[in-house]
Amino acid sequence: MKIVEGNKILAKLINTYHFKRDPVFISNNDIFNFFIKNSAIITYNDFLEIKKYFADFLGAHRKCFTEIEKWYNGSDKDTKVSVIDGSFVVPRPRPRMLKEFIEFLRMKRYSPKTFELYVHALKAVNDWCVSNRGNIIDDVTGGEIYEYFKYLINDKKVSSSTIRIHRFAVACYFTKVLNIEIDLTYAEGLKDSKNLPVILSREEIQRVLDAIHNLKHRTMLALMYSSGLRLSELVSLRVRDVNMGELTIHIKEGKGRKDRITVFSDKIRGEIARFMQGKEPGDYLFQSSMGDGRGGHRHLSGRTVQKVLENALKRAGINKKATPHDLRHSFATHLLENGISLRHIQHLLGHKNISTTTIYTSVSNPHIKGIKSPL
Repeated sequence: MKIVEGNKILAKLINTYHFKRDPVFISNNDIFNFFIKNSAIITYNDFLEIKKYFADFLGAHRKCFTEIEKWYNGSDKDTKVSVIDGSFVVPRPRPRMLKEFIEFLRMKRYSPKTFELYVHALKAVNDWCVSNRGNIIDDVTGGEIYEYFKYLINDKKVSSSTIRIHRFAVACYFTKVLNIEIDLTYAEGLKDSKNLPVILSREEIQRVLDAIHNLKHRTMLALMYSSGLRLSELVSLRVRDVNMGELTIHIKEGKGRKDRITVFSDKIRGEIARFMQGKEPGDYLFQSSMGDGRGGHRHLSGRTVQKVLENALKRAGINKKATPHDLRHSFATHLLENGISLRHIQHLLGHKNISTTTIYTSVSNPHIKGIKSPL
């Protein structure tokens, strides 16, 4: 097929999912994962050709392309130059040692999502340098980098977490790759305004679970709340990670690639056992109906879990804008209200610093709940 053969990245995408027999069955999630894993080598032109292939040749429009295109918002777009007999594309200037930067990140074994964030951040800084200083990042001064962070903070008004990501990317590129010292202390210690997490009451949690008729969906949310799991931890959970005798779960390589042990309720022991039945130790506890190409099943997507909760909240008549992560917040808050110490909650949640756990003292105060207003 000439259309496929003409683009190596498109051919690689189709070959990656060859077990689906027909490219039309390659899903949004498949495409999204492919772009994350190969973000370092996929150009904006590759993206456009893949998008055109699905829309025009297959007639299969994919919503994921709208989200993926945001990755190329300015920093990765090439410049199209018109000439007499047509046009040609001038690649957007990239950091001179981008490949070395990528190799350094791979050696640090960051998660695919973290890896993509750092690479994208470096490209964004480089794009700003090219557009506003006429040089790639390798050839600008520390003062010019300072102007970039002023732009992020004052003009773009980005969050402190975004600042930290960009600061790490710049610091890593200069000190670890270019072997140049750079002062970025002005970008340290930035704080976002403290927003309290959304907490569902025990009664609201029960209403949410009662509103779900699908057993697998109900068990997923019950386990998230029962164990304080992150969304990524839930979908990655394997049969061997569950200890039915001790009612514990072994979270392997959670956030920060740290292991921890957490608990789950005896009330859902039967449901968990049902989803373990007939599976191998290495199988996902909650499986997708789609195969993984090796005779097994893939795990559920995080978006599936999000939609399950969104629909359950609507059916239960709960107007709070809660996300799956808020089930984790509710788990911690209710433990605190039950008198469990912050130190124990810290270990169950896998927080590196107990100061992160103290946020729950702001939303859990049984003494205040017992006070009636004088009005």
